[in-house]
Amino acid sequence: MSDLNKESQQVKLNDGRKLGYAEFGDLNGKPIFYFHGYVGSRLEAKLLATKAKEHGVRIISVDRPGIGLSDFQSNRTILDWPSDILELADHLNIKKFIVAGISGGAPYASVCAYKIPERLICCGIIAGAGPTDMSTKGMKSSNRMLFFFARRIPFLFKMIMRNQMKAFNNPEKIQKEMEKSIKSLPEPDQKLMKNPDFLSIMIEEANEAFGQGLDGPIHEGKLFVKPWGFNLKDISPKLPVHLWHGELDINVPVSIGQKVSKLIPNCTAKFYPNEAHFSVAMNNIDEILETLTSY
Repeated sequence: MSDLNKESQQVKLNDGRKLGYAEFGDLNGKPIFYFHGYVGSRLEAKLLATKAKEHGVRIISVDRPGIGLSDFQSNRTILDWPSDILELADHLNIKKFIVAGISGGAPYASVCAYKIPERLICCGIIAGAGPTDMSTKGMKSSNRMLFFFARRIPFLFKMIMRNQMKAFNNPEKIQKEMEKSIKSLPEPDQKLMKNPDFLSIMIEEANEAFGQGLDGPIHEGKLFVKPWGFNLKDISPKLPVHLWHGELDINVPVSIGQKVSKLIPNCTAKFYPNEAHFSVAMNNIDEILETLTSY
């Protein structure tokens, strides 16, 4: 199987939908099911491929419904996600596995910890989004505005997302827009985004998110601003959960990470004074992978 095919795989689920996924790193290594951010896709995990191989880790990065290679699922909720992951794990003959969610992928890692702890080795939350009732103080204004529109003014939310999709379909335009937005980021994230290889993957994986159009990203945005359908405090205390968050994060303020870490029963949290949203994962990936695979 070629690398391209490993990046573009699908499994047919029991209800007839197709679920898209990619595999990176050591394909015989410890399995980590990786849940991408928002707006993102399975290709985000390309950023971790080299380190995953070094650490003997098999990253299985999954597109959520309506994103990338995964069929849209109307009326889905966050609680529906674990059953998709179980079907994929069974298809790959994986009995026990690790889940890790970054940013907008964190609710999906948390719901697996809540709903299928018996199949999990441990759970990782990196710069993770929190439940909608948590304060957005310290969050950059564009994110606050986006979620406000998703909650209260859906037609404006749809308009913004349509404009994003058009921008990502124009490589020259999105390159300029991304370079302009870099100036508003904390210094650790600026440094990363100025790296052409990092920026190229970020553009590619976000563009892939809109591959089927707007339905998936719009539905997902609305899920973030609704109650998730479960409480973090009800995650099994037997399951180890690890959380990493940068104190300079303006995408998901560190206050959210602090609150999440207190709600989850068996959560070990680490906060980094000099890291931001993207940098906390990229600059500490060795530690993150070592911790998650230590069980």
